[in-house]
Amino acid sequence: MQFKLIQYQEKYKEQIIEFILNIQRNEFGINITREEQSDLKDIPLHYLRPGGQFWIAVNDVDEVIGTIGLVKLSGSNSALKKMFVNQNYRNLKLGRKLLNKVIEASKDTHITDIYLGTIDKFISAQHFYSNNNFDKIKKSELPSDFPKLDVDNRFFHRKL
Repeated sequence: MQFKLIQYQEKYKEQIIEFILNIQRNEFGINITREEQSDLKDIPLHYLRPGGQFWIAVNDVDEVIGTIGLVKLSGSNSALKKMFVNQNYRNLKLGRKLLNKVIEASKDTHITDIYLGTIDKFISAQHFYSNNNFDKIKKSELPSDFPKLDVDNRFFHRKL
């Protein structure tokens, strides 16, 4: 199973939205709509401002199989968002490769802190973040400009 990591391209927009919604709804049973995720309506506006990033993984038939976004916050802070990997590619360390791509690019933009929110149902995601040097933190420890979602109830931080 071959794949490549590329920066966001508009031609993948609808595929990205459907990919993320499918995992949220069908794999994790979260009742969420595209309308409730305004960042997906305009990925360049939300993610591709200076210091931000949005990467996708595509397989050899040009299907989206992974996503990861980074929103630049104030100072040297950032928020990791929309990290999803197709379950058939998780054993290939695709999640780690996406995360490493974000970390590598973050160093070029002087980001030193990455924060994220997730859901208690995402047990494997929490293990993934812990295994990749993220520390669990309290909601009150998030930067004031962190984009909180109502469903998020677990929070993590990594110092680069």
